[in-house]
Amino acid sequence: IIKNATLKSIDAVYAKLQRKFEKFRTKTPLVSIDPLAAKIGMKEGLEKGDKYEVLEQSTDAEGKISYKRKGVITVEKGKIMDNRYAAGEEPLDEEGNPIAPENTLEFTTFKGGKGYYPGMLIRQIN
Repeated sequence: IIKNATLKSIDAVYAKLQRKFEKFRTKTPLVSIDPLAAKIGMKEGLEKGDKYEVLEQSTDAEGKISYKRKGVITVEKGKIMDNRYAAGEEPLDEEGNPIAPENTLEFTTFKGGKGYYPGMLIRQIN
């Protein structure tokens, strides 16, 4: 119980840092475009209506990588993955029995924009 409480507290602190400081903001690739989705969720403090910019990577003649904004997407209501527990671990009740998670989504879905493809980077903007 103490381990889970500690992990939840650390995740909450990271989520607050991500919203306040740009260097801590969530950056992750899109894993799907139908539906538009990424493998981030409640652990990162996602809430319905959060906005992310979609970035396309390009390389110039000298090999320098840059990112160009291609649009903005928004987290869909009720489509946020619950990834608050460590991989491979299940929440336990008071007797030590596994509890089935309420939310079994494998990714968080977004709405907005067209012309995106898997692998494009998304970055939190609000």
